[in-house]
Amino acid sequence: MVKGSKMTKEEGKTLIQWLIGQIDGNAYRAGHLSGKKHFKVDEKLLRTLGGRESLLSQAREIQKDPVLGKSEKIAFQWRDMNGDIQVIHCAVDSMPELCRREGIEDPRVRQLRYIRVLKDWQEKSEDSWLSGYYGDEIRKLEEGHCSKTIQENLEDGQLYRCLDALIHLEEPVEKPIFSARVFREVKLPEEKLTPSKIFRKKYESRVISILKNYSPEYAEGMSEDELLAAHGVLSYAQTLEWKGALIYSLPRNARSEGVCIDEPADRRMSGTEEEINSAQNLYGTIINAQTLEQAVPRALPGVRRVYIIENKANYEKLKFRADELYIFCHGFFSPKEVRFLKNIEIAADPGTEYYHWGDMDYGGIRIFQFNKSHIFPGLKPYKMHREVYEQAVAAGAGVPIEDGKRRKLEKLDAGELKELQACILEHGLEIEQELLAE
Repeated sequence: MVKGSKMTKEEGKTLIQWLIGQIDGNAYRAGHLSGKKHFKVDEKLLRTLGGRESLLSQAREIQKDPVLGKSEKIAFQWRDMNGDIQVIHCAVDSMPELCRREGIEDPRVRQLRYIRVLKDWQEKSEDSWLSGYYGDEIRKLEEGHCSKTIQENLEDGQLYRCLDALIHLEEPVEKPIFSARVFREVKLPEEKLTPSKIFRKKYESRVISILKNYSPEYAEGMSEDELLAAHGVLSYAQTLEWKGALIYSLPRNARSEGVCIDEPADRRMSGTEEEINSAQNLYGTIINAQTLEQAVPRALPGVRRVYIIENKANYEKLKFRADELYIFCHGFFSPKEVRFLKNIEIAADPGTEYYHWGDMDYGGIRIFQFNKSHIFPGLKPYKMHREVYEQAVAAGAGVPIEDGKRRKLEKLDAGELKELQACILEHGLEIEQELLAE
């Protein structure tokens, strides 16, 4: 090698290392390769092995070897009075011995080990959506594929611990708590990561990618935080906001026992439940995750219309009306929120109408569809039709749609919002809803 030149990744290998690399491949790892392989000696091979003399020296040593040479597992086609080699013949079944000589795991043995590991995790997934992910990964391995990513995942093993913990969550938890539980006994001193930070720093993006491809909870347009929240991992303190008269109940034992107080007019006690009326909160009501878990809507006194408002500016500007209930929608609702909101329709009077006022963009259409599918089947769009869209464009509220979102929007079945879909594609603009606040 010329002084000062850089050695390539292939250069500097021994002949045995090179032969291992030539045999290793999808067919060998899948167990479909047999017989002998024949390699013509060329300049590239000579550079890899450090020159012709290096090749000849290693070949003569192999010929003397009682396991590889004497049995002709590896044989050489000599020429020029044994002064050069034209072709190298190598039996595929010599691979285990070649790997043993190099102190490495036989790729076929490794592949079978990986398959067994994933089958064990698949069995633990209890026929959940995660079983489909493991099934696809196992099929890839059985076909001989073994990417760098899957090797890292299988050798590390922590990704599968995250996924297993995710499908077995009994109640939502915040992200640092989830991480701390999964990695309580994992030590990564070289990276100086505490257990509460390992998930976010090392595995969150991989989990998100799997959820997008396999989870039935994923809806196109969900943010990563919303997708994790749909599976019980919260990146923020979960709350639900609304304005209007909504009576909801809480278990009576949620209050401190043994305390005697006069009940205010907006609270009623009956049996094992306490009912709370949010009508007195003229400027809005916010309940946290614990309340969401326990609360059940019981009545909407006087309410005739329920609005889901996607944009915070619009929601804040809406003033209390006795016959309307306004619910702030921060994006895709979490499972706890969905459970609570679905009970609103049960509690509401017959004939109550349901509307969704969202951004006039790809995400707004997807969120409307999610809420209609998961919460209020009779949900109708509000201020999301052609006339409002064109007024917004004329007012300068349009933002150019990204190419990727445009392609997704073109393929989307927009249903009731088909006209809005056509407007966005025609003008190439999505709408900033802040300019439409009342």
